[in-house]
Amino acid sequence: MAIGNCRSETLYSTLTDQAVFCGDFMPLLLENVCYLSIHVGSFRDMLVPGMVSTFQGMCNLSTLEIKSDPEFFEPKTDCSGFNMGYWRLQNIYFLHQLMEVTIELSIGSNGIQFAKYVLEHSQNLKKMTVFLAPQQSKAVRKITKSKIASSARLDFLEDRERG
Repeated sequence: MAIGNCRSETLYSTLTDQAVFCGDFMPLLLENVCYLSIHVGSFRDMLVPGMVSTFQGMCNLSTLEIKSDPEFFEPKTDCSGFNMGYWRLQNIYFLHQLMEVTIELSIGSNGIQFAKYVLEHSQNLKKMTVFLAPQQSKAVRKITKSKIASSARLDFLEDRERG
């Protein structure tokens, strides 16, 4: 886990799933983070509650990156246990000020559901970029059916390494 003050009042943080989601830090340490980059391997069910716990400790986040790794795309990996109902029950404070989101989709629906949730609840979102595998064309349709709460630009970028 690396946390450092890079510019005057801007705190940047890059976290891995091991540091964040295995209890090696306290979410309150991230209260003033405005840029967060998380590398999750894949959007596995076992990581989602830890991500939510992390997000609940943040109130100043404006830029979020969720990176995944195509090497973790195993068909047997459980990545579809959290739907929109789950996300709506969470108390994620930074959504109202979130301005930019980048999500690299992995297998399953967890990443898709989170992307939809962000689009539907982030009034100040300016841009969302979604990286997906060529065979994930249905994800584009699912995400674009969302009731977008802002005038955000939505970019879908095909990543052949994800296929």
